[in-house]
Amino acid sequence: MSTSKEQLMRFAESALKQTAIYQRNCEMGMPDEENYKMSYLLVEGSINKPERVLAYAVNDQAVLLFHPMEKPMYESLLNDWDFNFDYDLFQYLEGGFDLIAMTPDAHTGVWCEIAEYHGTSGIACVQGMQKYLHYCKQHGITKERLARETGYDGMDVMTLYDRQAAKESRGKTSQEPER
Repeated sequence: MSTSKEQLMRFAESALKQTAIYQRNCEMGMPDEENYKMSYLLVEGSINKPERVLAYAVNDQAVLLFHPMEKPMYESLLNDWDFNFDYDLFQYLEGGFDLIAMTPDAHTGVWCEIAEYHGTSGIACVQGMQKYLHYCKQHGITKERLARETGYDGMDVMTLYDRQAAKESRGKTSQEPER
């Protein structure tokens, strides 16, 4: 299956609506605007021929991790205390996955987590963080843009960007982290 970024996003959004958790919320009468919405998408392999796709969706209560290309589709509900970007983003980036898309709200969450934990050795997956910051640099994700789009008023985490570390992290081989 040859795909583009936009096709992958549409595929993941369609798959989200087929998850048992999304369907259960619909059956319970949850309005669509309160149900899960795509947050970010990770791909292993090339965008044109992805080997694996990991998708994260959020609502006000939890985070849903699902693998839209798997049959049957894997899905796991993560509570707020069980979710952090160090594991649920940076570790995958270190393992060879690439970030394909992310909402402004998710970027704001990542920036808040980096700002809170970067100086305390609280970020275990530093190379993954650098790969994420490289993505931000390449896609124009800035403090000013997040301030306009989400009201972000925290640290400018791009000051932590290290081009050489990001370059080294992009050369890593793929390996899924264990939870």
